[in-house]
Amino acid sequence: MLSYKTNETYMKKFFMVAALAATSLVAAQAQEEFKPKAGDVTTDFSLFANGLFNTPLSLHNGGNVPAGASFSGEAGDFKLNPVGVLKGRYFFQDDLALRLSLGLAMPSVKQTTNNTNDSQEQKYRTSTLFVGLGIEKHFAGTNRLSPYVGAELHLGSYSTNYELHHTATAGNVTTKTDKEVKTAPGFVFGGGLFLGADYYIAPKVFLGLEAGLNIDSRSLGKTTDITTTNQTINGVAQPTTTADNSGKTKYSGASLSTDLQVGFKIGFVF
Repeated sequence: MLSYKTNETYMKKFFMVAALAATSLVAAQAQEEFKPKAGDVTTDFSLFANGLFNTPLSLHNGGNVPAGASFSGEAGDFKLNPVGVLKGRYFFQDDLALRLSLGLAMPSVKQTTNNTNDSQEQKYRTSTLFVGLGIEKHFAGTNRLSPYVGAELHLGSYSTNYELHHTATAGNVTTKTDKEVKTAPGFVFGGGLFLGADYYIAPKVFLGLEAGLNIDSRSLGKTTDITTTNQTINGVAQPTTTADNSGKTKYSGASLSTDLQVGFKIGFVF
């Protein structure tokens, strides 16, 4: 009888130890599975404050309109338009990943000036679609945190639209000028360096931050540039005049951007 109880006690202890060991093993494996490993694929969606490129709004207003910015001319009335980027990554090693990005930016700017006998409104709009191909180097971090650095090449296509509406009165003469400049889709090519970090809030689910520095060059296609002028003298409307300055405008150059690629993301591991 004593031998039976002793064996039963040993069996209970054995199963308890085995259960604890299994629990520890599962917990250790769960910790290891937070971050992706070689062969894994991740996808994430990012929202950037300013976008990946300096869109060529500067071609139409003198060069001082930042990409992704919108303002109405009143002091302090300034906001940033978000830029969405969908990205996929393939980890060919535990600490190295190839990335493919697809982004869309539609920044706009509006500025209004109202003075005595003189008012003016300017509008700028662009639409940019771009892709990027890059590589990431990940560092140890923690079992949940994965910091990284990397480099990426960009290729994009965009179109722009600029409108000017100006009304001025001098004595008995009122002149109203309407100008519109449109560009056919142009191209952007460049590259950038970036750094970021992914934090895994659950196995295979992460939040992240990324910031980067880009250099890009651009070229514009055909430009449509039409100005219409209507004048009234002593209350009598004068014939409308139209100036068509459309043609082929070529622009190329390099710009160094320090504030274009700052954003937040949420992603998943497959």
